[in-house]
Amino acid sequence: MSSTERSAWIRLGSLLIVFVPYFLYVLRLFDGDGPVGRATCVAILAAAVTHGVLNALGQFALRLAFGRQMYDERDAAIDAISLRVSYFTLITLVLCALSTMALLGAITPLSSTGTILLPGFAVTSQFVFLCIVAAEALRHATQLFCYRRAAFA
Repeated sequence: MSSTERSAWIRLGSLLIVFVPYFLYVLRLFDGDGPVGRATCVAILAAAVTHGVLNALGQFALRLAFGRQMYDERDAAIDAISLRVSYFTLITLVLCALSTMALLGAITPLSSTGTILLPGFAVTSQFVFLCIVAAEALRHATQLFCYRRAAFA
């Protein structure tokens, strides 16, 4: 297993460990009737710091255990493929997220004043952030798939 494959495992693991509970927490926040702005801001800061620390500790442990290995042509090709898949996925998901928000605003009943109720900034920003995290997770999963496929070829 190459060092970049191990690194992809660490990045994917830390992403899933931190952001799956984060989005479950945010979903529960939006289910309630209370204010969500401050709680969401604190949660995203805590998630970002936790993700950074977990990733850094994992990369540091990887470097201590295996040392630094060279980045070769296969690593560059796999990185390019995974980045391309992630980019197109991100663009598709963000456009779908924004279209979904617009559609939800269009199909909901009008307010008492006759205006269309659109989802607020907090909901929209978290939906777009979910798209970004999903695209990044797919990038690392694509890298792992390509490394595993090459290992069995």
